[in-house]
Amino acid sequence: MSASDRPLFSVVMATRNRSSLFAVALHSVLEQRFRDFEVIAVNDGSLEEHELRYRELAEAAPELLQMLTLVRTQGGHGQGYALNFGAARARGAYLCFLDDDDQWIDPEHLGRVASVIEANNARIDLILANQRAFRDGAPVHANIWIEDLQDRLRGTPDAAGAYTVSVAELLACQAHCHLNTTVVQRSFFLELSGIDEGQRYETDRDFFLRAIDRARLIKFLPWVVSRHNIPDPVAKASMSTAEPELTKRLHQLRVFDRAILFSVRPELRRYAMRQRAYVLKHIAEEAAKVGRLDCAAYYARQALGAGFTIGWLGVTALFAARRLGQICRARPE
Repeated sequence: MSASDRPLFSVVMATRNRSSLFAVALHSVLEQRFRDFEVIAVNDGSLEEHELRYRELAEAAPELLQMLTLVRTQGGHGQGYALNFGAARARGAYLCFLDDDDQWIDPEHLGRVASVIEANNARIDLILANQRAFRDGAPVHANIWIEDLQDRLRGTPDAAGAYTVSVAELLACQAHCHLNTTVVQRSFFLELSGIDEGQRYETDRDFFLRAIDRARLIKFLPWVVSRHNIPDPVAKASMSTAEPELTKRLHQLRVFDRAILFSVRPELRRYAMRQRAYVLKHIAEEAAKVGRLDCAAYYARQALGAGFTIGWLGVTALFAARRLGQICRARPE
């Protein structure tokens, strides 16, 4: 296959047992006015009741959509594995991603990104944009991702309207850029070894931290291009609601421990150390709520060592006292 046969973008989507939601997400991609792209959708072993609908969707757009189906397993292979599987078969110079329960809301998104690539002679590893969160159909008016980055922009945009941003500016944001609004140079994605398949939660944050740590040039387009639908906390169909709270916190610890140990940039290591201390505090508090006072006291001490404050010293002492009282009550008369 010649280079001229390769599209500029490959949009990689992972889906499992959500054919109706996937249809909406896929339609939002196919509405892009810039047409030099392909869609690689990975069906992670969905149940038979969804298979027919997935096949119908694939047949409706055969010139743009390639539907790959993984063997069915209990619980699925996971988002990381599915996205890496799709990326390995992608032909585009740049990779884009979209969750199957979200959607792009800007039909000019890929066209703008293409303009950024064309306007810059240097290799761009990452191109980021913003998304808006919705809960129960209503917009959430808060900084959830990198909405506050726009307030920190310095200098002038390039000819395509994109700003060059630094790691320090990104780490000062409330959170991280979601995969829905991340465009990554395919060779750079491979340099990073793609998505960490061991992360069953916080996949986006892990990839974001590893990517900005190694990226040579990062561009930011100050547009809202995606709608993120916050999962219903009582549902069990999405990665972020399927894991118990303490298990989620352990996945977060893994993200920050990895960043502390392996990040090249010292500012990113410092950021991960601070965030790790917050996660340890959350674990201590969650453990206390379910009566695991031995765990609460242990993780409280860990958090105190990771980020000492007078206030948390008091919390640690309280958990230790409650644990001591629990031990005393358990002793026989």
